[in-house]
Amino acid sequence: MANEKVVWVWVGIIAVALLVITYGYVALTGNVVSVNTGKVVKIGFMGPLSGDAASYGESILKGVELAKRDSGLDVELVVEDSKCDGKEAVNAITKLISVDRVSAVVGEVCSGATLAAAPIAERNKVVMISASSTSPDITNAGEYIFRTVPSDALQGAFGADLVYNRGYRRLAILYSNEEYGVGFDKVLKDNFKGEVVASEAFQRGEVDLRGQLTKIKAKNPDAIYIISNSPDSAVAALQQIKELGIDAAVFGSEGLKSDDILEAGDAAEGLIVTSVSSGSEQFAQRHKEVYGTEPGPFAAQAYDAFMALANAIKQGATTGEEIKNALATMSFDGASGRIVFDENGDVSGNYDVYQVKNGKFVKIS
Repeated sequence: MANEKVVWVWVGIIAVALLVITYGYVALTGNVVSVNTGKVVKIGFMGPLSGDAASYGESILKGVELAKRDSGLDVELVVEDSKCDGKEAVNAITKLISVDRVSAVVGEVCSGATLAAAPIAERNKVVMISASSTSPDITNAGEYIFRTVPSDALQGAFGADLVYNRGYRRLAILYSNEEYGVGFDKVLKDNFKGEVVASEAFQRGEVDLRGQLTKIKAKNPDAIYIISNSPDSAVAALQQIKELGIDAAVFGSEGLKSDDILEAGDAAEGLIVTSVSSGSEQFAQRHKEVYGTEPGPFAAQAYDAFMALANAIKQGATTGEEIKNALATMSFDGASGRIVFDENGDVSGNYDVYQVKNGKFVKIS
């Protein structure tokens, strides 16, 4: 009997020691130790994986998947192709919440789709965090809506100053007729210190822009600002500006900072683009190590979006409200820079300036 008691004492000591070691490991390293609770943690992704904006969705999804790999978090990623379309986004967020029972969603990519899905996320108290939706309207989309990319309220002002400070005084704007383009167009108009001589809209994906550009040419601008998240439309605009012989400097929003734009060939030479951070050197190296390529548009912001959710879950947040509250007080150094969410779920940010030289994007400031 005495020997049996000794055995049970040692069993108890070993069990306690294992618990201490396990939880000490988690506290010191931040690595997640999976516990079989019977419930799989799911995070949703929604974005364009087909259609004219697919290259953006694929780039962002790579950032999300890389963050999932690096986070050590044992979660299931549920992916939906919402095509940068409002109706598709509504269908995707509804499925992710009602059928897949995700804890949070990274997405959407396009501002219009994000704004369409936001009321459903709000109503169900599920956090939705976008890596690329920049419309100023998203600031007031709801308390469960976050983003790791700065609002165009900031980029539009930066772009307006960039054009003016380079000596241009007669600006024409060519913008996509959706929330992203409309919002950016307004900010540019409000902040440009010279004269906005023309402002012409096109439908996302439209490739015959000669009508709009002919009107712009008649106003004799010395600079044109293209606002587009459709590579097809942006390439067409660049080629047709050259075709029509419009003698003006060409600027572009961050949606034009994509290798797809270089398909415009000589028509892209000299293009100046304002862009959010493409990520730290460490992130770029990690991305290349895993995928064999440099990070694409918004990949760094996508990495940070997933990491923000992962950090909240690691802190013990499980419900939408708990995740929301964790994000509201969170700050960390991410792939794209310092991540701190304000009371509207927005982040601040700086912008880089690139110019196409000899068929490549070259950072000039």
